Amino acid sequence: MKKLLLGAALILGLTSAAQAREVVFNNVTAVNDYGWSLSIWSGAYNAYGFCRANGFADAVTFTSTCGEDEMIFLNYAGGRWTEQDSGSANRCYAILDSVTCKSYQ
Repeated sequence: MKKLLLGAALILGLTSAAQAREVVFNNVTAVNDYGWSLSIWSGAYNAYGFCRANGFADAVTFTSTCGEDEMIFLNYAGGRWTEQDSGSANRCYAILDSVTCKSYQ
């Protein structure tokens, strides 16, 4: 009986893992309330928001690149995208470059 239960648990676990799928998005942007496609500030919660906005359950990994100064980038807050400007300091402003999203369907 123990072998049967262990076998059933193993099959169930493999089935669950097979149903999870991951998709990599490159050159990540999102659309704000005005319909503008803008880059997204780098961070785990913004990567999660990007995945949720695209119908996925969660973000697995993300990479960053440098954004320009004096630009507007997006933050994910309260289930929507909000704008935040970068300021004018001449430095690297980390924005999302790629995001790997996971679906559990």
